[in-house]
Amino acid sequence: MNKFRLLIAGTVLALGVAPASRAQVIVDMSKITCDQLLHGSGNSIETAIWISGYYNGLRKNTKLDLGQFKHNAELVISGCESSPKKTVMQTIDGLLSKKK
Repeated sequence: MNKFRLLIAGTVLALGVAPASRAQVIVDMSKITCDQLLHGSGNSIETAIWISGYYNGLRKNTKLDLGQFKHNAELVISGCESSPKKTVMQTIDGLLSKKK
């Protein structure tokens, strides 16, 4: 059942990314502010997915725990609401330094 869910999620992501790839838009993810994430366009979901993959890649974590993904997203949103002028990556780095 988990493989089926991953297949569906992968298909949805692939279909969702296809139109963006034709647009030839390049975004510097390190400059996305919390305010942009909280009040941004429909790309907020893609931003969250990319950032999750980035930080999991840094830790060489290849597993996707959907419950943990949701929990982490809630932490980031809360942190962003507290400091909307910070970049999303600064907020995440601050959250990670508190964990250590």
